[in-house]
Order: sequence, then structure tokens, then C-alpha cells
Amino acid sequence: MVEELGGSNPRLRRIRRLARDRSYRWTEARYVVEGPTLVGEAMAAGLDVEQVLVPVSAASHDLVAAAQSAGVPCALVPDRTFEGLSTTRTSQPALAEVACHDVPVSELAATRGTVLLLAGVGDPGNAGALVRSAEAFGASGVVFADGVDPYNPKVVRAAAGSTFRLPISLPPGPDPVRGAFEVLAAVGYRLLATTPEGGIVPEEAPRDQPLVVVVGNEPHGLDDALVAACDTVVSLPTGGGADSLNVAVAGAVLLYVLGRPAGR
Repeated sequence: MVEELGGSNPRLRRIRRLARDRSYRWTEARYVVEGPTLVGEAMAAGLDVEQVLVPVSAASHDLVAAAQSAGVPCALVPDRTFEGLSTTRTSQPALAEVACHDVPVSELAATRGTVLLLAGVGDPGNAGALVRSAEAFGASGVVFADGVDPYNPKVVRAAAGSTFRLPISLPPGPDPVRGAFEVLAAVGYRLLATTPEGGIVPEEAPRDQPLVVVVGNEPHGLDDALVAACDTVVSLPTGGGADSLNVAVAGAVLLYVLGRPAGR
């Protein structure tokens, strides 16, 4: 039997706050996933899904049966109330509360695979697209430092399920970028700074060590001190009137090139 929740149920107030309040998400170590496809992917990825909510009009959706089969509590919400829970203009007929699942940077370092480090990336769409590219091109994890929250609903949507499957890390401390640098460099990672110009092309990047691809804030890029702290600087040559690329595009190209065998 699927539970029905009234519009004033405190569980719904909790969902609204988790979807909109970063500090509350971090305090509770929970976040919101929106849309039946992503909710289904979160369950398939084996994440700790606390509850699934669907509007009454979607009571017959396959996701309800899937949640029940997986032992995940599922509840129906009045349609008008459900619309107020979503962070999108047009709500999709499913929401889930999911436990946060970030891991320590040391766990990413232990993989010895390519790590993508977002140093101050602030746009949720760009951050989500970068996580998606990281999964597609074989990175072993993504570090979010000094920027957008990986559990922001816009990041989760833009990543299209990649945040469920690819390990992500949120280094603590007053300087999370430097903290991540120290952990990764200590176990032999090469820090690869990305700048619009002045660096080598990615095909020439040394492959003798595992790589950390460091991308920076959208308007400003990486500051000089962070670039100086890296071992190698790479740039993507551009033509025409474009003097630089969007960080999500640049990151995707770099990950693709660096993910290919050297010399190919």
C-alpha cells in the first residue's frame, strides 16, 4: 500500500528545504533528485534512497512499483502540492530524497586514474556537464572545491546520472583546492592546470604519472598562484574570433584527449 501525504506534512517541508538550501543539505547529508529517470538511476546505482514521492496523478507510474520492489518508502502527494516541491518550471512526476555519497579525496587518489578538479566552478550547468564528460571519457572521479555544490538540483540534472556512478569529493578546510592538491600530489599525481593560452597542447602532456585536470572559475579561470602550484599547464588552441572556450566544453575536450592512449 502506497502512503498518501497531505500538503502540510513535515516530510514535504523537508524536501522543499533540501532542494533549495545548500547549508541544510550539508547539515542533513541528504539531497533531492528530480524526475522519474534520474530517480530510477539513483536506485539502480545502489544509492541510499530515503524516500520517493510522486503526484497522485502518477500513482500508476512504473517507478512506484520499482521503489516498492526495492524496499524504498514511496508516497503520493496531491498534484498541486507536488508542483511546489520541484525546482523546475515544469515539474517531473517523481522526487527522491537521497543520502549524500561524496568520498574523501584520498579514495580518488587510490584509483590512480585521471581526476577532474573543479576549482571554483560556479555554474551548476557547467559543473554537471563536466561530471558527465568525466564519466564518459574515463575519469575516476571529480573533486568539487570552492565552487558549486554537487548536490544542487541543477548540477544533478545536468550530470544526467553521472554523479550517481562516478565518485565525487568535497575536500574540507579553509582552502579545499590546496588541500586536494596536497593529497593527490603526495601519492604521485601530476597537477595539470588549464589556461586559455600559454600552455602546451594536451597531446603533449606527460603521461608518466596519473593526472589531475584542474579547471577554474568561468569568468576568471585559475588564479596565478594555483597555476604556479601545478606541474604542467595546458591550453586548447582556438581559431576565428573565439579566444577561449566555455569551461564545460574545454574540460570535455581535455578529458577526451587525455583519455586516449598517448600518441593516438
